[in-house]
Amino acid sequence: MEIKPGFAAEERALLRGQQIDARDLPSMLGWFPVAIEAGAGILCWRHLGEARFLESFFLDTLNQQSREHRQVCLTPLASLPAQLASLPQVPPMAFIFHVSRCGSTLLTQMLASLPQCVVMSEPPVIDAFFRYYHAHPELQNATIIFQNLIAALGQRRSPDESHFFVKFDSWHLPWLPFVRAAFPAIPIIFLYREPQAVLASHQRQRGPQMIPGLLNTTRLQAAASHEQAANFDAYAASMLVSMLQAGFENAVSQDLILLNYSQLPEVLWAELLMLFRLDCCEQDLMKLKARSALHSKHRHTGFTGDPAPAVSAQEWEASTCLRHCNQIYLQLEELRSKVKICKVVSG
Repeated sequence: MEIKPGFAAEERALLRGQQIDARDLPSMLGWFPVAIEAGAGILCWRHLGEARFLESFFLDTLNQQSREHRQVCLTPLASLPAQLASLPQVPPMAFIFHVSRCGSTLLTQMLASLPQCVVMSEPPVIDAFFRYYHAHPELQNATIIFQNLIAALGQRRSPDESHFFVKFDSWHLPWLPFVRAAFPAIPIIFLYREPQAVLASHQRQRGPQMIPGLLNTTRLQAAASHEQAANFDAYAASMLVSMLQAGFENAVSQDLILLNYSQLPEVLWAELLMLFRLDCCEQDLMKLKARSALHSKHRHTGFTGDPAPAVSAQEWEASTCLRHCNQIYLQLEELRSKVKICKVVSG
């Protein structure tokens, strides 16, 4: 099966490698879905073998492969259930949603340092699926397709692996009810941060979701006028309004585990390890705490704190969008103060 032009440009970059015929494989163990060609109903896989997902993002792990070792396999999306039948799986333990630049990468990196954890940080196939479904709302069996993609990502390749965590992209927050409906019993974490700090981080290095027209964010739309879209700072603030609003609405209706950036990293070993029944020996706990002292996105670099915001608090406060962000942030903080983590999970 050849690569078709229907794949998006960024997805075609993932598909560069030696093409392997699925009929020549005993199973898809060690192969992970990375892209969907919606028009032809094709699912693309990349071979990772026994490599662990230790980098900050799923894409970083793929990019660690040398070009001569990259292998690609294309299969019909409809054949996914049959392929899963032979794959040992780790059921998902929790899903992580966030507003970006709020510690979600640090949390997943700490979890990934534990040998019993399979951690998928923003796997591109999830975004591909949401774009596919958004463009084709009439899609049959969308929930089953999504469940199968999560199962394919949660392969068990080592006897030690017992806990599976998935971190979504920040613009996936409006999809949270769909995810909850597909996995009603799985706890969902929502991470957020004081808005000025989030926006200051994007001002230093903007994420693609904060640049108008650069990314297809499907259901997440900025609360911005045409004039605001021309101003990157105003546009970023309006996108953050939409993220925080989606997070708050879901926190009210979906019983989320609310985490503030300020609780990291201690909340992991103080509450979450016990919550998720993650037994850590002293050596693993030391490894986890050591990872917490490093930069979340550059795991070989020490973290010395965020630089000072590029603009003053007075300038941020002049923004109507930022005031709206702060209002929602305070509502989230009030809700977090009333609902303990253990109560959310136990129901």
